[in-house]
Order: sequence, then C-alpha cells, then structure tokens
Amino acid sequence: MTRIKDDYRIWLLLTITVIMAALALYFAPIKQSSNFYDYADQRTLLGIPHFWNVASNIPFLVVGLLGIWRLKARTTFIIDPTCYRLYLFFFGGLIATFLGSSNYHLEPNAFTLMLDRIPLSVTFVALYCIVLSEYISPTVGQRLFVPVTLYGALSVVYWYISDTITSRGDMSAYVLVQVVPIIHLPIIIGLFRARYSHGRYYLYALLAYIIAKWAESNDDTLYTALGGVSGHSIKHLLAGFGGYLIYLGFKKRSKITGPEC
Repeated sequence: MTRIKDDYRIWLLLTITVIMAALALYFAPIKQSSNFYDYADQRTLLGIPHFWNVASNIPFLVVGLLGIWRLKARTTFIIDPTCYRLYLFFFGGLIATFLGSSNYHLEPNAFTLMLDRIPLSVTFVALYCIVLSEYISPTVGQRLFVPVTLYGALSVVYWYISDTITSRGDMSAYVLVQVVPIIHLPIIIGLFRARYSHGRYYLYALLAYIIAKWAESNDDTLYTALGGVSGHSIKHLLAGFGGYLIYLGFKKRSKITGPEC
C-alpha cells in the first residue's frame, strides 16, 4: 500500500491548500461589503426583529438535534466508531450555529457576527475532518480537528479585532475555512475509495451550500423577485437542508469493501 506521505493525491490537496493560502495573503485584506448588515428583509413579526432571518435558522436546530439523537441511539447510524467525537461536533455545531445565527440576526453587529461565525467554522471543520477520516485516514482526520478548529476560531477573532480597528475587518484568514474544504471535498470523494456507501450525499450537501451562498449574495434581488422572500432566508434554509442531506447519507449508508457504485 502506498504510504500517505508518498501519495500524489495528498500532495495535490496540500498544493491546493498552499495556493489558496498564498492567494488569501496576496489579496489581503479581504473585506466584507460595506452594507453587509443591511439585509433586505427588515420586517418585525411577533415582536421579533428581522423575523424571517431569525426563524429560517430553525432547520439547523432540527437537524442538529435529530443527528445527536441518532448518534446516542448508536444503532441507527453506520459511522466510524473511532470518529464518534467528530460526528458529535458536526451535529452539535449545527445547534450552535442555530443559536449564534439567530442571536446575530436579532441584532446584527460585528460582535454577534463573530459569535455566529465561530460555531459555523467548527461545523465546517468537523465535516471536513469526517470526510478526511472516512476517505483517507481516521488518524489524519482526528489529528487535524483540534488545530484546524483552533485556526478557524482564531481567524474569526482576528477578523473581529481588525474590524474594531478599521470598521471593515480582514476576512482573509477566515475565508480559507470555507474555501479550502469546498475545493477539497469533491477531490477527496472523487479520488479516494469510499469506505461507506452514499458518499455522494456529501456532494449534494456541498451543492446546496454553494447555492445557499449564491442566494446570500443576491439577498435584495431575490427579495424583490419573490415578493418578500429574501436571499438570506433562502441561504439559511438551503444550508440547513444541506445538513439534512448529510444526516440522510449517514442514515442510509452501509459499509462497503469495494469501490462505491
């Protein structure tokens, strides 16, 4: 068997990471738009400001609770037992994302956004490390989880501190937390042999998230075109649906010994 350090596929992933890091440094500082907090849907319902941007986070809570309940049952998911902690962090991260994003949209500002982005980064990293564990090596996935999670959290804190100084903080470090996994995941799933069936559900979830990011960037346009349904609310719903697709993949899959069909 080819050793991991001699595997061209590993070198490809490392090369992509280095290139993306270099690009982030080159284009730094990367700043969010000056009107980032001015969401299209400003309506207050039931005494809750920005109601739909808050309520549309509910799928994160539902999927997170459902996933943890299934994990605790231990008989309804086919998972790698050595990576149990990573699955808990993924579903727990969805619950934390619900709390963070809901709190942020009640009062959008830099501090609440920081509290929103930290659990989101943890969720991203947990999913990334799950895929690394299942397709490459459980040891690699578990060893990377803590340092990459720490990097993700610190990248958000760095953005917040720089934002308090310049009013438009530098997102270059934080961007890597999302961009690198988005590029890596289809490559890993395409080049490495699956240990479990239904790995395509990771790709379905990734596609849902990419569309969600598109909806977010077209917040006002969709709000006008759809008669009051904002792009940001759609983003939450699609991202939550992506979490559900991953849950569904865990629920349906089985362990395989040959290449996945």
